[in-house]
Amino acid sequence: MAGQRHASGGGGRRIVIVGGGPTAVAALTHLRSVSGIGEVTIASRNEIGLTEPFSPSGSRLICNTSLDVTSLDPDGPSDLLRYLAGRGWPVHREDFVPRHLVGSYARERYLAARDAMSRAGVRIRHERDEVRSVAGEPGAYRLTLTSGRVLPAGDVLLCTGGGGPFVPPALREHVGSPGVTVLPASPAELRAVPAGTRVLLLGSKLSAVDTALLLCPRGCRVVMASPSGQLPAVRTRLTRQPDHGFAARWQDRAGWAAETDIRRTVRELLRAARAGADGPSGIVPGRRLHALERLRAETERAAAGKVPWQDLVAEVIDAMNTVLPHWPAHDRERFLALHREAVSRYVSAIPERNARLLLHYADAGLLSLAGLCPERIDHEPGGSWRVKWQDGSASRFDHVVSAAGHRRPAHTVTASGELRLGQAPVPEGSPVRIGAGLRLERGAGRPPERIWALGSASWPVFPVVNYLRAAAQHARCVARQLAEENQA
Repeated sequence: MAGQRHASGGGGRRIVIVGGGPTAVAALTHLRSVSGIGEVTIASRNEIGLTEPFSPSGSRLICNTSLDVTSLDPDGPSDLLRYLAGRGWPVHREDFVPRHLVGSYARERYLAARDAMSRAGVRIRHERDEVRSVAGEPGAYRLTLTSGRVLPAGDVLLCTGGGGPFVPPALREHVGSPGVTVLPASPAELRAVPAGTRVLLLGSKLSAVDTALLLCPRGCRVVMASPSGQLPAVRTRLTRQPDHGFAARWQDRAGWAAETDIRRTVRELLRAARAGADGPSGIVPGRRLHALERLRAETERAAAGKVPWQDLVAEVIDAMNTVLPHWPAHDRERFLALHREAVSRYVSAIPERNARLLLHYADAGLLSLAGLCPERIDHEPGGSWRVKWQDGSASRFDHVVSAAGHRRPAHTVTASGELRLGQAPVPEGSPVRIGAGLRLERGAGRPPERIWALGSASWPVFPVVNYLRAAAQHARCVARQLAEENQA
Protein backbone atom coordinates (compact mmCIF):
# COMPACT_ATOMS: atom_id res chain seq x y z
CA MET A 1 0.00 0.00 0.00
CA ALA A 2 1.09 3.58 -0.56
CA GLY A 3 0.80 4.28 3.13
CA GLN A 4 3.21 1.49 3.97
CA ARG A 5 5.69 2.72 1.37
CA HIS A 6 5.54 6.18 2.93
CA ALA A 7 6.05 4.75 6.40
CA SER A 8 8.99 2.49 5.75
CA GLY A 9 10.20 2.97 2.22
CA GLY A 10 11.83 5.80 0.27
CA GLY A 11 14.00 7.59 2.79
CA GLY A 12 13.00 5.36 5.69
CA ARG A 13 10.34 5.74 8.32
CA ARG A 14 9.18 9.25 9.05
CA ILE A 15 8.19 9.44 12.73
CA VAL A 16 6.72 12.35 14.67
CA ILE A 17 6.90 12.41 18.47
CA VAL A 18 4.25 14.74 19.88
CA GLY A 19 5.50 16.31 23.11
CA GLY A 20 8.93 17.03 24.54
CA GLY A 21 8.97 15.79 28.13
CA PRO A 22 10.62 12.72 29.66
CA THR A 23 8.18 10.39 27.87
CA ALA A 24 9.26 11.83 24.52
CA VAL A 25 12.90 11.34 25.52
CA ALA A 26 12.11 7.72 26.43
CA ALA A 27 10.52 7.26 23.01
CA LEU A 28 13.56 8.62 21.18
CA THR A 29 16.08 6.61 23.21
CA HIS A 30 14.23 3.37 22.46
CA LEU A 31 13.89 4.22 18.76
CA ARG A 32 17.67 3.98 18.57
CA SER A 33 17.24 0.19 18.43
CA VAL A 34 14.93 0.34 15.38
CA SER A 35 16.44 0.17 11.91
CA GLY A 36 15.03 1.81 8.82
CA ILE A 37 14.20 5.19 10.34
CA GLY A 38 14.83 8.15 8.06
CA GLU A 39 13.56 11.07 10.12
CA VAL A 40 12.25 11.78 13.62
CA THR A 41 10.55 15.11 14.37
CA ILE A 42 9.79 16.09 17.95
CA ALA A 43 7.00 18.65 18.15
CA SER A 44 7.30 20.64 21.37
CA ARG A 45 7.31 24.35 22.23
CA ASN A 46 9.78 23.79 25.06
CA GLU A 47 13.34 22.52 25.20
CA ILE A 48 13.20 18.76 24.95
CA GLY A 49 13.60 17.01 28.28
CA LEU A 50 13.46 20.20 30.35
CA THR A 51 9.78 20.35 31.22
CA GLU A 52 8.77 22.66 34.05
CA PRO A 53 8.28 20.02 36.81
CA PHE A 54 11.90 18.91 36.33
CA SER A 55 13.48 22.33 35.84
CA PRO A 56 15.91 24.03 38.26
CA SER A 57 13.10 26.41 39.30
CA GLY A 58 11.51 23.51 41.16
CA SER A 59 14.69 22.52 43.00
CA ARG A 60 12.96 22.36 46.40
CA LEU A 61 10.92 19.39 45.25
CA ILE A 62 12.00 15.75 45.25
CA CYS A 63 10.63 12.87 43.23
CA ASN A 64 7.87 10.75 44.74
CA THR A 65 9.49 7.62 43.29
CA SER A 66 12.86 6.10 44.14
CA LEU A 67 15.79 6.01 41.75
CA ASP A 68 15.22 2.31 41.15
CA VAL A 69 12.03 2.97 39.15
CA THR A 70 12.98 6.40 37.77
CA SER A 71 14.80 5.41 34.62
CA LEU A 72 14.55 5.61 30.84
CA ASP A 73 15.54 1.94 30.79
CA PRO A 74 12.79 -0.17 32.42
CA ASP A 75 15.03 -3.21 32.98
CA GLY A 76 18.17 -3.83 34.97
CA PRO A 77 19.81 -1.29 37.28
CA SER A 78 18.38 2.21 37.10
CA ASP A 79 19.93 4.26 34.31
CA LEU A 80 19.33 7.42 36.35
CA LEU A 81 21.23 5.87 39.25
CA ARG A 82 24.10 5.09 36.89
CA TYR A 83 23.98 8.64 35.48
CA LEU A 84 24.09 10.31 38.92
CA ALA A 85 26.74 7.97 40.34
CA GLY A 86 28.92 8.70 37.32
CA ARG A 87 28.77 12.38 38.22
CA GLY A 88 29.77 11.90 41.82
CA TRP A 89 26.37 11.89 43.50
CA PRO A 90 26.33 9.56 46.56
CA VAL A 91 23.08 7.81 45.61
CA HIS A 92 21.28 4.56 46.44
CA ARG A 93 18.48 2.80 44.56
CA GLU A 94 16.00 3.70 47.34
CA ASP A 95 16.73 7.45 47.25
CA PHE A 96 14.21 10.13 46.28
CA VAL A 97 16.31 12.71 44.44
CA PRO A 98 15.63 16.37 43.55
CA ARG A 99 13.52 16.63 40.43
CA HIS A 100 15.85 18.98 38.61
CA LEU A 101 18.36 16.10 38.45
CA VAL A 102 15.80 14.09 36.48
CA GLY A 103 15.48 17.04 34.10
CA SER A 104 19.24 17.18 33.57
CA TYR A 105 19.31 13.41 33.04
CA ALA A 106 16.48 13.50 30.47
CA ARG A 107 18.10 16.38 28.61
CA GLU A 108 21.50 14.68 28.40
CA ARG A 109 19.99 11.36 27.33
CA TYR A 110 18.03 13.18 24.63
CA LEU A 111 21.16 14.88 23.31
CA ALA A 112 23.04 11.58 23.34
CA ALA A 113 20.26 9.77 21.45
CA ARG A 114 19.92 12.64 18.97
CA ASP A 115 23.64 12.67 18.23
CA ALA A 116 23.93 8.89 17.94
CA MET A 117 20.95 8.66 15.57
CA SER A 118 22.27 11.57 13.52
CA ARG A 119 25.61 9.80 13.11
CA ALA A 120 23.68 6.76 11.92
CA GLY A 121 22.04 8.83 9.20
CA VAL A 122 18.70 9.58 10.88
CA ARG A 123 17.58 13.19 10.64
CA ILE A 124 16.39 14.52 14.03
CA ARG A 125 14.33 17.71 14.02
CA HIS A 126 12.81 19.81 16.80
CA GLU A 127 9.63 21.55 15.65
CA ARG A 128 8.87 24.31 18.17
CA ASP A 129 5.11 24.08 17.88
CA GLU A 130 2.20 21.97 19.08
CA VAL A 131 0.21 19.39 17.15
CA ARG A 132 -3.53 20.02 17.14
CA SER A 133 -4.89 17.32 14.86
CA VAL A 134 -3.98 14.27 12.81
CA ALA A 135 -5.63 13.42 9.48
CA GLY A 136 -4.91 10.92 6.72
CA GLU A 137 -4.45 7.19 6.64
CA PRO A 138 -2.04 4.85 8.49
CA GLY A 139 1.47 5.46 7.19
CA ALA A 140 0.47 8.68 5.45
CA TYR A 141 -0.64 11.09 8.16
CA ARG A 142 -0.87 14.87 8.08
CA LEU A 143 -0.32 16.61 11.42
CA THR A 144 -1.66 20.15 11.68
CA LEU A 145 0.22 22.49 14.02
CA THR A 146 -1.15 25.49 15.91
CA SER A 147 0.66 27.70 13.38
CA GLY A 148 -1.33 26.08 10.56
CA ARG A 149 1.69 24.28 9.14
CA VAL A 150 1.37 20.59 8.28
CA LEU A 151 3.86 17.84 9.11
CA PRO A 152 3.80 14.55 7.19
CA ALA A 153 4.35 11.35 9.19
CA GLY A 154 4.24 7.63 8.72
CA ASP A 155 4.18 6.88 12.46
CA VAL A 156 3.00 9.11 15.32
CA LEU A 157 3.94 8.72 18.99
CA LEU A 158 1.77 10.76 21.37
CA CYS A 159 3.82 11.76 24.41
CA THR A 160 1.57 14.62 25.43
CA GLY A 161 1.05 13.86 29.11
CA GLY A 162 -2.34 13.69 30.78
CA GLY A 163 -5.42 15.69 29.98
CA GLY A 164 -6.16 19.20 31.10
CA PRO A 165 -6.58 20.10 34.76
CA PHE A 166 -9.70 19.12 36.65
CA VAL A 167 -11.13 22.26 38.25
CA PRO A 168 -13.66 21.80 41.08
CA PRO A 169 -17.11 23.16 40.14
CA ALA A 170 -17.06 25.93 42.76
CA LEU A 171 -14.00 27.50 41.09
CA ARG A 172 -14.72 27.04 37.40
CA GLU A 173 -16.28 30.44 36.76
CA HIS A 174 -13.20 32.13 38.27
CA VAL A 175 -10.48 30.42 36.22
CA GLY A 176 -8.22 33.11 34.76
CA SER A 177 -9.12 35.65 37.43
CA PRO A 178 -6.39 37.43 39.42
CA GLY A 179 -5.79 35.56 42.64
CA VAL A 180 -6.54 32.14 41.11
CA THR A 181 -3.84 29.66 40.03
CA VAL A 182 -4.72 26.38 38.34
CA LEU A 183 -2.17 23.59 38.15
CA PRO A 184 -0.20 22.60 36.18
CA ALA A 185 1.69 25.78 37.00
CA SER A 186 5.40 26.38 37.14
CA PRO A 187 7.16 26.79 40.49
CA ALA A 188 7.83 30.37 39.38
CA GLU A 189 4.08 31.00 39.05
CA LEU A 190 3.45 29.56 42.51
CA ARG A 191 6.22 31.72 43.94
CA ALA A 192 4.32 34.71 42.55
CA VAL A 193 1.64 34.07 45.16
CA PRO A 194 2.35 36.86 47.69
CA ALA A 195 4.27 35.69 50.74
CA GLY A 196 2.36 35.56 53.99
CA THR A 197 -1.08 35.34 52.37
CA ARG A 198 -3.89 32.97 53.26
CA VAL A 199 -4.29 30.37 50.50
CA LEU A 200 -7.08 27.89 49.79
CA LEU A 201 -5.49 24.83 48.17
CA LEU A 202 -8.01 22.58 46.42
CA GLY A 203 -6.71 19.02 46.48
CA SER A 204 -4.75 16.80 48.85
CA LYS A 205 -2.89 14.35 46.59
CA LEU A 206 0.62 14.57 45.13
CA SER A 207 0.26 17.85 43.23
CA ALA A 208 -1.35 19.53 46.22
CA VAL A 209 1.38 18.26 48.54
CA ASP A 210 4.06 19.66 46.22
CA THR A 211 2.21 22.98 46.09
CA ALA A 212 2.02 23.20 49.88
CA LEU A 213 5.75 22.48 50.08
CA LEU A 214 6.39 25.48 47.80
CA LEU A 215 3.97 27.89 49.49
CA CYS A 216 4.46 27.20 53.22
CA PRO A 217 8.21 28.10 53.31
CA ARG A 218 7.19 31.57 52.11
CA GLY A 219 4.95 32.09 55.11
CA CYS A 220 1.70 31.38 53.28
CA ARG A 221 -1.01 29.96 55.51
CA VAL A 222 -2.38 27.08 53.45
CA VAL A 223 -5.71 25.32 53.97
CA MET A 224 -6.07 22.11 51.93
CA ALA A 225 -9.55 20.94 50.96
CA SER A 226 -10.54 17.84 49.00
CA PRO A 227 -13.48 15.39 48.75
CA SER A 228 -11.45 12.58 50.37
CA GLY A 229 -10.03 14.77 53.12
CA GLN A 230 -7.04 12.41 53.15
CA LEU A 231 -3.34 12.78 52.40
CA PRO A 232 -1.25 10.14 50.61
CA ALA A 233 0.33 7.36 52.63
CA VAL A 234 4.01 7.57 53.62
CA ARG A 235 6.84 5.37 52.35
CA THR A 236 10.61 5.26 52.54
CA ARG A 237 11.17 3.68 49.12
CA LEU A 238 9.54 2.51 45.90
CA THR A 239 11.77 -0.19 44.47
CA ARG A 240 11.44 -3.42 42.52
CA GLN A 241 11.45 -6.54 44.67
CA PRO A 242 11.31 -10.31 44.00
CA ASP A 243 8.26 -11.12 41.88
CA HIS A 244 5.21 -12.66 43.61
CA GLY A 245 3.54 -13.54 40.29
CA PHE A 246 0.59 -11.15 40.62
CA ALA A 247 0.44 -10.34 36.91
CA ALA A 248 0.41 -13.99 35.83
CA ARG A 249 -2.36 -14.91 38.30
CA TRP A 250 -4.48 -11.87 37.48
CA GLN A 251 -3.97 -12.42 33.76
CA ASP A 252 -5.47 -15.90 34.08
CA ARG A 253 -8.60 -14.26 35.50
CA ALA A 254 -8.70 -11.23 33.21
CA GLY A 255 -11.33 -12.80 30.99
CA TRP A 256 -13.87 -12.93 33.78
CA ALA A 257 -16.22 -10.06 33.23
CA ALA A 258 -18.79 -10.79 35.91
CA GLU A 259 -19.03 -8.42 38.85
CA THR A 260 -18.09 -11.13 41.37
CA ASP A 261 -14.91 -11.93 39.45
CA ILE A 262 -13.87 -8.27 39.37
CA ARG A 263 -14.43 -8.00 43.11
CA ARG A 264 -12.38 -11.13 43.73
CA THR A 265 -9.44 -9.65 41.82
CA VAL A 266 -9.77 -6.38 43.72
CA ARG A 267 -9.75 -8.23 47.05
CA GLU A 268 -6.59 -10.09 46.04
CA LEU A 269 -4.82 -6.85 45.14
CA LEU A 270 -5.71 -5.19 48.42
CA ARG A 271 -5.03 -8.33 50.46
CA ALA A 272 -1.56 -8.45 48.90
CA ALA A 273 -0.97 -4.78 49.62
CA ARG A 274 -1.98 -5.25 53.23
CA ALA A 275 -0.12 -8.50 53.92
CA GLY A 276 3.20 -7.73 52.29
CA ALA A 277 5.45 -9.69 54.61
CA ASP A 278 5.37 -11.34 58.00
CA GLY A 279 4.26 -8.97 60.73
CA PRO A 280 2.14 -5.82 60.77
CA SER A 281 1.13 -4.38 57.43
CA GLY A 282 2.10 -0.86 58.35
CA ILE A 283 -1.29 0.45 57.24
CA VAL A 284 -2.81 2.81 59.79
CA PRO A 285 -6.61 2.53 60.16
CA GLY A 286 -8.11 5.38 58.21
CA ARG A 287 -11.21 7.40 58.79
CA ARG A 288 -11.27 7.40 62.56
CA LEU A 289 -8.09 9.53 62.50
CA HIS A 290 -7.87 13.12 61.29
CA ALA A 291 -5.72 13.32 58.16
CA LEU A 292 -2.81 15.04 59.93
CA GLU A 293 -2.97 12.59 62.84
CA ARG A 294 -2.89 9.74 60.37
CA LEU A 295 0.04 11.37 58.57
CA ARG A 296 1.93 11.65 61.86
CA ALA A 297 1.27 8.00 62.73
CA GLU A 298 2.31 6.79 59.27
CA THR A 299 5.44 8.94 59.32
CA GLU A 300 6.55 7.40 62.59
CA ARG A 301 5.90 3.89 61.25
CA ALA A 302 7.94 4.73 58.16
CA ALA A 303 10.81 5.98 60.31
CA ALA A 304 10.69 2.70 62.23
CA GLY A 305 10.73 0.63 59.02
CA LYS A 306 7.21 -0.72 59.60
CA VAL A 307 5.74 -0.28 56.11
CA PRO A 308 6.13 -3.68 54.37
CA TRP A 309 3.35 -2.86 51.91
CA GLN A 310 5.70 -0.46 50.11
CA ASP A 311 7.77 -3.34 48.74
CA LEU A 312 4.76 -4.68 46.82
CA VAL A 313 3.78 -1.43 45.16
CA ALA A 314 6.12 -1.63 42.14
CA GLU A 315 4.90 -5.13 41.29
CA VAL A 316 1.25 -4.16 41.86
CA ILE A 317 1.74 -1.24 39.44
CA ASP A 318 3.27 -3.51 36.78
CA ALA A 319 0.53 -6.13 37.28
CA MET A 320 -2.25 -3.56 36.92
CA ASN A 321 -0.62 -2.07 33.82
CA THR A 322 -0.19 -5.56 32.34
CA VAL A 323 -3.67 -6.91 33.00
CA LEU A 324 -6.19 -4.07 33.10
CA PRO A 325 -5.61 -2.78 29.52
CA HIS A 326 -7.00 -6.11 28.26
CA TRP A 327 -10.25 -5.77 30.19
CA PRO A 328 -13.41 -4.22 28.75
CA ALA A 329 -13.48 -0.52 29.57
CA HIS A 330 -16.49 -0.73 31.89
CA ASP A 331 -14.87 -3.55 33.92
CA ARG A 332 -11.61 -1.63 34.17
CA GLU A 333 -13.37 1.53 35.28
CA ARG A 334 -15.43 -0.38 37.83
CA PHE A 335 -12.22 -1.91 39.20
CA LEU A 336 -10.60 1.50 39.64
CA ALA A 337 -13.74 3.09 41.09
CA LEU A 338 -14.22 0.34 43.68
CA HIS A 339 -10.96 1.12 45.45
CA ARG A 340 -9.84 4.45 44.03
CA GLU A 341 -8.91 5.89 47.42
CA ALA A 342 -7.00 2.82 48.62
CA VAL A 343 -5.06 2.44 45.38
CA SER A 344 -4.27 6.15 45.13
CA ARG A 345 -3.08 6.39 48.75
CA TYR A 346 -0.57 3.54 48.52
CA VAL A 347 0.46 3.62 44.85
CA SER A 348 0.85 7.41 45.00
CA ALA A 349 2.40 7.63 48.46
CA ILE A 350 4.84 10.38 49.47
CA PRO A 351 8.42 10.11 50.75
CA GLU A 352 8.95 10.29 54.50
CA ARG A 353 10.92 13.54 54.02
CA ASN A 354 7.89 15.27 52.48
CA ALA A 355 5.63 13.92 55.21
CA ARG A 356 7.89 15.40 57.88
CA LEU A 357 7.90 18.76 56.11
CA LEU A 358 4.10 18.79 56.01
CA LEU A 359 3.98 18.03 59.74
CA HIS A 360 6.54 20.77 60.42
CA TYR A 361 4.40 23.35 58.62
CA ALA A 362 1.24 22.09 60.32
CA ASP A 363 2.89 22.41 63.75
CA ALA A 364 3.99 25.95 62.82
CA GLY A 365 0.41 26.93 62.02
CA LEU A 366 1.07 27.27 58.27
CA LEU A 367 -0.81 24.18 57.06
CA SER A 368 -4.22 22.73 57.91
CA LEU A 369 -6.81 20.46 56.29
CA ALA A 370 -10.40 21.66 56.04
CA GLY A 371 -11.99 18.22 56.26
CA LEU A 372 -14.75 19.33 53.84
CA CYS A 373 -15.13 20.97 50.44
CA PRO A 374 -16.18 24.44 49.32
CA GLU A 375 -19.77 24.71 48.24
CA ARG A 376 -19.28 28.14 46.70
CA ILE A 377 -16.34 30.52 46.03
CA ASP A 378 -17.05 34.21 45.46
CA HIS A 379 -14.75 37.09 44.57
CA GLU A 380 -15.15 39.99 46.97
CA PRO A 381 -14.29 43.70 46.59
CA GLY A 382 -10.66 44.28 47.45
CA GLY A 383 -9.52 41.04 45.83
CA SER A 384 -10.22 38.49 48.56
CA TRP A 385 -12.17 35.28 48.13
CA ARG A 386 -15.15 34.25 50.27
CA VAL A 387 -15.59 30.50 50.61
CA LYS A 388 -18.84 28.97 51.76
CA TRP A 389 -18.23 25.46 53.09
CA GLN A 390 -20.56 22.48 52.88
CA ASP A 391 -21.51 22.85 56.55
CA GLY A 392 -22.69 26.42 55.99
CA SER A 393 -19.69 28.16 57.56
CA ALA A 394 -17.58 30.69 55.64
CA SER A 395 -13.90 31.68 55.37
CA ARG A 396 -11.89 34.29 53.50
CA PHE A 397 -8.70 33.76 51.51
CA ASP A 398 -6.29 35.95 49.58
CA HIS A 399 -5.54 33.40 46.88
CA VAL A 400 -6.99 30.12 45.55
CA VAL A 401 -4.87 27.35 44.02
CA SER A 402 -6.48 24.36 42.29
CA ALA A 403 -4.39 21.19 42.45
CA ALA A 404 -7.27 18.75 42.06
CA GLY A 405 -5.74 16.49 39.43
CA HIS A 406 -6.19 15.93 35.72
CA ARG A 407 -9.00 14.94 33.43
CA ARG A 408 -8.42 11.95 31.19
CA PRO A 409 -6.61 12.82 27.92
CA ALA A 410 -9.12 14.39 25.55
CA HIS A 411 -8.59 12.97 22.06
CA THR A 412 -11.61 12.97 19.76
CA VAL A 413 -12.28 11.55 16.31
CA THR A 414 -14.50 13.65 14.07
CA ALA A 415 -17.04 12.16 11.68
CA SER A 416 -14.49 12.60 8.88
CA GLY A 417 -11.89 10.56 10.78
CA GLU A 418 -9.69 13.47 11.87
CA LEU A 419 -8.07 13.00 15.26
CA ARG A 420 -8.29 16.14 17.46
CA LEU A 421 -5.66 16.18 20.21
CA GLY A 422 -6.27 17.62 23.66
CA GLN A 423 -9.47 19.43 22.74
CA ALA A 424 -12.99 19.28 24.10
CA PRO A 425 -15.12 16.64 22.34
CA VAL A 426 -16.70 17.91 19.15
CA PRO A 427 -20.46 17.40 18.70
CA GLU A 428 -20.14 15.08 15.72
CA GLY A 429 -17.12 13.24 17.13
CA SER A 430 -16.44 10.26 19.34
CA PRO A 431 -13.77 9.46 21.95
CA VAL A 432 -10.60 7.70 20.88
CA ARG A 433 -9.98 4.16 22.06
CA ILE A 434 -6.51 2.95 23.05
CA GLY A 435 -5.67 -0.72 22.65
CA ALA A 436 -3.59 -2.88 24.97
CA GLY A 437 -0.65 -2.44 22.57
CA LEU A 438 -0.92 1.36 22.97
CA ARG A 439 -2.29 1.88 19.45
CA LEU A 440 -5.10 4.35 18.96
CA GLU A 441 -8.30 3.08 17.37
CA ARG A 442 -10.26 5.61 15.34
CA GLY A 443 -13.24 3.38 14.62
CA ALA A 444 -14.46 -0.04 13.50
CA GLY A 445 -13.57 -1.15 10.00
CA ARG A 446 -10.45 1.01 9.77
CA PRO A 447 -7.01 -0.49 9.16
CA PRO A 448 -4.67 -0.66 12.20
CA GLU A 449 -3.48 2.81 13.07
CA ARG A 450 0.15 3.83 13.26
CA ILE A 451 -0.51 6.19 16.17
CA TRP A 452 0.52 5.18 19.68
CA ALA A 453 -0.18 6.81 23.08
CA LEU A 454 2.70 6.61 25.57
CA GLY A 455 3.01 7.49 29.24
CA SER A 456 0.25 9.63 30.72
CA ALA A 457 -1.39 9.93 27.29
CA SER A 458 -2.46 6.28 27.69
CA TRP A 459 -4.40 6.83 30.94
CA PRO A 460 -6.86 5.42 32.03
CA VAL A 461 -6.40 2.35 29.82
CA PHE A 462 -3.08 1.96 31.61
CA PRO A 463 -4.06 2.92 35.16
CA VAL A 464 -0.68 3.92 36.66
CA VAL A 465 1.35 6.08 34.28
CA ASN A 466 2.72 8.95 36.35
CA TYR A 467 6.23 7.64 36.82
CA LEU A 468 9.15 7.37 34.43
CA ARG A 469 9.46 3.59 34.37
CA ALA A 470 5.93 3.26 32.95
CA ALA A 471 6.82 5.67 30.14
CA ALA A 472 10.00 3.70 29.46
CA GLN A 473 8.03 0.44 29.31
CA HIS A 474 5.69 2.02 26.78
CA ALA A 475 8.58 3.34 24.69
CA ARG A 476 10.16 -0.11 24.62
CA CYS A 477 6.80 -1.68 23.66
CA VAL A 478 6.35 0.63 20.66
CA ALA A 479 9.97 0.26 19.55
CA ARG A 480 9.60 -3.53 19.61
CA GLN A 481 6.48 -3.33 17.46
CA LEU A 482 8.32 -1.23 14.88
CA ALA A 483 11.33 -3.56 14.95
CA GLU A 484 9.12 -6.63 14.51
CA GLU A 485 7.51 -5.02 11.47
CA ASN A 486 10.97 -4.63 9.95
CA GLN A 487 11.54 -8.37 10.35
CA ALA A 488 8.15 -9.39 8.95
